[in-house]
Amino acid sequence: MAFDEALAARVRKTLAGRSDVAEKTMFGGLTFMVGNKMCCGIIKDELMIRLAPSTELAELGSADVRLCDLMKKPMRGVFQVNAKGCVDQKSVSRWVRLALSYTLSLP
Repeated sequence: MAFDEALAARVRKTLAGRSDVAEKTMFGGLTFMVGNKMCCGIIKDELMIRLAPSTELAELGSADVRLCDLMKKPMRGVFQVNAKGCVDQKSVSRWVRLALSYTLSLP
């Protein structure tokens, strides 16, 4: 399993202090579960975030984000943020907090 350790450290820092976070290997990378629900993950050097299925790419307002297509078919509500969009802690925290907000809204 190959994933960007520096990116993983940024995600961990954003989620620090939560007692309901678990890390699992999934999709050939690292997935962060919050309350037993997938929140975000890392595939190679990209951040994967889970948002509401109704979320449109245009709403995210970044050229560094695309629909996730791991299965060669776009996955509704799942997006990948490229390495340029995850260059620093502030950027990663923004994306992870969006995903966390959605995850915490789930029943």
